[in-house]
Parts: sequence; structure tokens; C-alpha cells
Amino acid sequence: MNSVLQNFFQNNLDRNIAVWFLSFRSDLGIKIFNFISFFGNWQILFPLTLIILFILYFRKKKEFIVPFLSAVVSAEAVTFFAKIFFQRGRPLLAVFHETDFSFPSGHATIAVAFYGYLTYTIIKSVKEKYKWPLIILAVIIIGLIGFSRLYLGVHYLSDVLAGYLVGLAALVMVINFIKITPLKLKK
Repeated sequence: MNSVLQNFFQNNLDRNIAVWFLSFRSDLGIKIFNFISFFGNWQILFPLTLIILFILYFRKKKEFIVPFLSAVVSAEAVTFFAKIFFQRGRPLLAVFHETDFSFPSGHATIAVAFYGYLTYTIIKSVKEKYKWPLIILAVIIIGLIGFSRLYLGVHYLSDVLAGYLVGLAALVMVINFIKITPLKLKK
């Protein structure tokens, strides 16, 4: 990464927040947030995606399948190429070693795209009284996944915020596309 971009991203705020999280880290906290972070790993999201696609297909909710895959794949693609472009190293204070670049956070990206679209799909078919509790639950899950990456020291705050923005952009794009051009699939 060139020095101007590196200085922009690796500012004092990012470093100070990383050190602040380090000061509160405990063995119990590491176990808890490592568990939470797992819900943003491909090892859990890939099988969950297959299960969700299976459920959507057999519940005759096929119109949600392509947008769901579009949200997840587009968010991951942007994150993949952004990591290559920016080549930002991981924080040195990490609990465990990650092998890819740091910016943007893939966990934060996929949390918004995956859990956000899953929530959107569910609230389209539940009673009104359940919609806000589901949205709040999704926001909590997404927030905890991002927080876990900071707590574990594997990302800077700007990584997580950028990941949230990438995931949100993919989510908004797909939802707006659905509203503009609803997919009609033959049964």
C-alpha cells in the first residue's frame, strides 16, 4: 500500500482503539468473542447458505435465491479485491494469526450481507409484530461479529467500518434491485 493510503488508514485512532481493546482482553473474553467471530467464518456460513437455499427452494420462495447469492457473492468479491488493492497488514496485537490482508474486514462484510439479507427474507413472511425484534437481533449479531474482530485484535476499527459499508452497499443494491425488477420464476 502506498504511504499516503497507509497513513490515512493506519491513523492514531485505529492504533489507539486496538491498544484499548488489548487492555480489556481476557481469556474468557477471547473464548466468547472467538465463538461469536465464528458466525462470520465461511466454515459456518457456507453450510448455512446451502441450508437456506434449500429451504427457500422447497418453501417456494425462489425469488429470494438469486438476490441472496448476489448479496453474498458481490460483497465477498468486493472485499477480496479491496484486500488485494490496499494490502493493509493485520494489527500486531492479534490473538491469532490471520493470513490475508486486513482492509476491509471480511467478517464485517459478510455479516451485513448474509445476516442482513437473511433477515430481509424472513421479515417478508412474518407478522408485523416480529419484524422489529428480528431486525434488532440481526443488528446485534452483526455488531457483535464486528466487535469480536476488534476484541480479538485481528482488525482495526476502519477495517470493520469499511466491511460494514461494503456489506451494506451489497445488501441495499440487491434489495433495491428486487423492488425495481422482481424476479418471477416459474414454479
